Amino acid sequence: MAGNVERAQHAPLRAALAAPSVELAGAALCLATLGAAACGALTAGQQLGDGPLPCPFREVTGLPCPFCGMTHSLLALGGGDIRESVRLNPLGPAMLVLALVALWPLARAALARSRLRLPRAALALGLATLAAAWTVQLAGGLA
Repeated sequence: MAGNVERAQHAPLRAALAAPSVELAGAALCLATLGAAACGALTAGQQLGDGPLPCPFREVTGLPCPFCGMTHSLLALGGGDIRESVRLNPLGPAMLVLALVALWPLARAALARSRLRLPRAALALGLATLAAAWTVQLAGGLA
């Protein structure tokens, strides 16, 4: 009897670990995004280093990737500095809002072991936004 209760308590965790990889990865990215902003709230006003890992794209090309500066942008946003957040990466504030909106549906789909279906227009809008933000970064990096 005790074994059945123990297995039932761990069922959601097992379901999450066996969930479709896209939904589980999306939920994990949402949590990481929210965690970075929370860390920014805890470290507001402190000087932060460059981080432990350089961007491979920037190392090879000398240009920023679409996500260069995202962690620092989220940290600044968590600290309440929206202007600095946008300067570091124009997508920072949008990523935080997206993480807040998408976490619950992604986690629910992962736990239910189902696929989350998005309209093609949402994908097209996301890609267009990513391209526009990267263009802004490239223009700033080349100037």
